Amino acid sequence: MFLDQKKPKDYDCGYNLDLMIEALPRVDESERLEYAKRVVGLIKQSHPNWVDEQGNSKLAWDYFFELSEYDPRDYGIQNPYESGMVDDAR
Repeated sequence: MFLDQKKPKDYDCGYNLDLMIEALPRVDESERLEYAKRVVGLIKQSHPNWVDEQGNSKLAWDYFFELSEYDPRDYGIQNPYESGMVDDAR
């Protein structure tokens, strides 16, 4: 009846972030990138010292890729710091 819960991978972000990252492959393909940006935005909010004055954070994106138990690139999610895109995750 209850979901099997483990300790969150990141105590600042919490267990819900783990669930969001786990759900990403099941999100509709047309909405997947926006969903991933929301996840990274939550990481930025939880770790404000990782974010520069313009709201960019290479560390947050790297951390998202580290927390994922799969490769987000397989689902069309690119790290903007590797692909040259703009970091507009908020």
